[in-house]
Amino acid sequence: DRKALPEPEGSIHTGAAYVAPRTTVEQVLASVWAGVLGAETVGTQDNFFELGGDSIKALQVSSRLLQAGYRLDMKDLFSNPTVASLSPLLRTDGKIASQEEAVGKVDLTPIQRWFFEQQPVDLHHSNQAMMLYRAGRFDVDALRRTMERIVQHHDALRTVFRETEQGYAAWNRSVVEGELYTLDIVDFSRVEDESTAVEAKASEIQASIHLSEGPLVKLGLFHCAEGDHLLIVIHHLVVDGVSWRILLEDLASGYEQAVEGKTGTAIRLPHKTDSFQAWAKQLSAYANRATIER
Repeated sequence: DRKALPEPEGSIHTGAAYVAPRTTVEQVLASVWAGVLGAETVGTQDNFFELGGDSIKALQVSSRLLQAGYRLDMKDLFSNPTVASLSPLLRTDGKIASQEEAVGKVDLTPIQRWFFEQQPVDLHHSNQAMMLYRAGRFDVDALRRTMERIVQHHDALRTVFRETEQGYAAWNRSVVEGELYTLDIVDFSRVEDESTAVEAKASEIQASIHLSEGPLVKLGLFHCAEGDHLLIVIHHLVVDGVSWRILLEDLASGYEQAVEGKTGTAIRLPHKTDSFQAWAKQLSAYANRATIER
């Protein structure tokens, strides 16, 4: 019974006495943890997982550290879950993933092959959706600019899947090859049954995704009497639970920049990690090695 629970006090107590960060690396690490975990303060002895951390939040920590100039090996965080023990293991050098756009053929991963082999009733309607609410109105121009930047930045969102004689094949489109996303704006503020109207329009948007034509990202902005509802629909072939946390963080950051900045100001997002295209290629190569056979 969530309503019976007391309101959070704003701080998380792990049982460890608070020890303030001393070095620059400790300060950066504590600040990043606090931002990702929603904690007011993080001491050097606090345990990442006892503070509410998990594997997905660990990815967000890694991404934010990269922006601050530090590289983190994920296994180090799991083995050393305190600021004090992890900070000496952070590096300021190492490989940075290519920041160029990923374009061209993409190998299907095993789970994608499995999906097509199942021959679902409607290949195109297997998507994941998120509905965001805002009491006021969304700034439509800022929203468009943000989504354009996100689909440019996250290359896999521009993927389309085309049927061939050998089965389905994936192609990562360039930023100028077809629409990046679609946005339907509908005013339901004077409709008597808003809920039914929104549900019907949302179903229409979800059913409109087509794997070979693209885009696989579609939005609906619904103006209602009590505020705006923003529907984001993405085909499951290019998004999953981990992706959503990253995308929503980028959406919030990008939208804030677009609203506060001037029209010509570029929206800055974290550095790209290796593309899904590169991942799929390496996965295929790994699977075909003799060592894996043994």
